[in-house]
Amino acid sequence: MEFIRNRYLLVPFLVVFLTFCLDKLLLLENVHTYFSKSLSDINYIQKRQLYEDLKVYLSNKDRDKVLVYFGNSRALLFDNEYIHKKYPGWVMFNFSVPGGKPDYVLQWMEEFHKDNVKPDFFLFDHSVEMYNSAATLKVDETLTNGLNVSFVLKHFSLFSTDDISTLIAKRMFRAYQYRPKLEVILTRAKNKESFLYPYRELRNSLMANLNRGKGSAMTPGTHQSVLPPELLKKSAIGDFHSYLVPFRFSENILSFTNQSLELAKQLGVPTAVIWVRLSLPYMDHIRNLKVSVGDGKEDTVYHDWYPRMVAYHKQNGVPFWNMNDDPNYTCNNFSDAGHMSPTCYDEYTDYIFKNLLHSFVKGAR
Repeated sequence: MEFIRNRYLLVPFLVVFLTFCLDKLLLLENVHTYFSKSLSDINYIQKRQLYEDLKVYLSNKDRDKVLVYFGNSRALLFDNEYIHKKYPGWVMFNFSVPGGKPDYVLQWMEEFHKDNVKPDFFLFDHSVEMYNSAATLKVDETLTNGLNVSFVLKHFSLFSTDDISTLIAKRMFRAYQYRPKLEVILTRAKNKESFLYPYRELRNSLMANLNRGKGSAMTPGTHQSVLPPELLKKSAIGDFHSYLVPFRFSENILSFTNQSLELAKQLGVPTAVIWVRLSLPYMDHIRNLKVSVGDGKEDTVYHDWYPRMVAYHKQNGVPFWNMNDDPNYTCNNFSDAGHMSPTCYDEYTDYIFKNLLHSFVKGAR
């Protein structure tokens, strides 16, 4: 009764509720496009359709063998036409997304396991940056665009308090994620033909290309051609300090990967993990520059991270395809320190399929 008499106490709750409802309007595509600048969310949205397409494709009797690749922005640009011509009988369904992390992979693997979806091969990604829990610049796109709240609650102990805060702030209130600027809104509203409609067309085009490419497509502006050596060196030192200094190995990230591999094993699907090629100057820093690795110790990121990966794969019998230490892989054209140029993707594809086919030959013996 006291609460009813003092109705003004309801005002804060009402304000939060109205703010929450107004915030949800921002997710409407025709509203969203007045202020957003990113295209990465399209990759996440498209994966639900890709999953449905995969289930239909796997039910076909005369289908090709299916490789499902779970990667990040280093694995967005594959070409199934090239795969079909050079490796007939195979097709790739690419579940890679910008900022893709092992938590996002596990969420999908739980879905695959629940629905008993069995492709012919799973390829997972080991990105050294994802294993750093102390990075200056956090990679949080899976939290903001990809993970279901129910998944985070299920695996609550594997997420940090910062992760939970990010999830609450950016998922409950999208305005915090996108930070709409009045200047951008007014410019697009006044110049629809020049700014708003082309941006909408860009988003629609990317979605269509992702559907056509079974999850692979060029995101405009993400991957330029080949960065000159001097600019590549600057990009390398910037990325190194942003993502790998200091370095604290995350057992939680390894736990996500381990659970995904276990689910693949239960499905009976062969699996491998790949460490995608990084630019030579970036790898030089990873191999040779000492950083704080915890407990008052300093070491190189390579020496702290790589032996753990080798030991893990040896213990579990899961193939580890290391592009960075393979002398037979020679394409070193990069768009920035961590992303191979599109000019390398044919050779990148060859590397994957030569290892994949070798795994199948070994498995048949």
